[in-house]
Amino acid sequence: MIAARFNPLDIECLVRTAVELWEDVDPSDLSEHQQDTLNRARELWLAEHADQEPPHPEVVTFISPRPAGQAWVLRRWGRHENKMTLHVDEDSALADLAGYVRGVWDNLVGKEGIPDQPPTDDRAAVQLYYGAERTSRPDEGYNLYAEDIARRGRTRIVPLDYRFPDEDACEQANRGATFHPQTDDNDLPCGEVDGVLVFAYLDHDAGAVRVSVHLESAEDRLVRPDGTVPLRVDVEDCVVLDDSAEGAPKRNLLTKLLYAADDLQEQAIREAALAAGILWRCPTCQWDNPGETTCCQGPGLCRVPKPKRSS
Repeated sequence: MIAARFNPLDIECLVRTAVELWEDVDPSDLSEHQQDTLNRARELWLAEHADQEPPHPEVVTFISPRPAGQAWVLRRWGRHENKMTLHVDEDSALADLAGYVRGVWDNLVGKEGIPDQPPTDDRAAVQLYYGAERTSRPDEGYNLYAEDIARRGRTRIVPLDYRFPDEDACEQANRGATFHPQTDDNDLPCGEVDGVLVFAYLDHDAGAVRVSVHLESAEDRLVRPDGTVPLRVDVEDCVVLDDSAEGAPKRNLLTKLLYAADDLQEQAIREAALAAGILWRCPTCQWDNPGETTCCQGPGLCRVPKPKRSS
């Protein structure tokens, strides 16, 4: 049965693709994932009609999109200004507001119950300046509230036997790279390759050249099973960041996958981990050991050396 060879998201992709093709959509306009899923379905269909054993489906992991973020919006107004700023949390917003309050504390000095110096506690300083009901300064005020940051995302389907794209695929992606220049005040110059966005621009406020890398839109083939994208950053001849050395999923991720799996899923995950070299099975006691160990770590007395790879 062909459907048994696909995960639920692939089946949904096939249904959506069929609807799009029924609406006379050009097949070349389909996404890379849609085309890949269609090709797999075609191969399975041809194998089934030729009485051949279809290829075993690859073992994959599902990576959910990151949850929406949150920012704290501070709006402060007075007779001569109306200012709005964004902050990572409420405490930093209050610290910013308290900094303003301390700078104009002389407006309160001499009034009943007001100390000569503002409190060191940010929240106390703000409350004392504006009043508990924010009515002590009729010409001034502020609003502080949390706002969700919408995040576009999708569930990724990543094989546990991760491999970075081969040389030909990398060259093709590099030749297809695009540059997006700044066109107005709401965007920045950006280079794009295989969905990875690299912003490089002059930041007047910071007084520096800024480089920002965004990986959320990277193609699935670049994403490792732990949800990360291997990244190496060079400035001149100095490597300032290198996360490209380990292509396989981290040990703690494999442990979490095995812990959450049922018996059938666990067997498939272990077989995939063994095939990828993340685990190796002791030929004597059949214990599954981490790939980096050189001798069996089984609970018994077995300390058989790790078998050498056959050529």
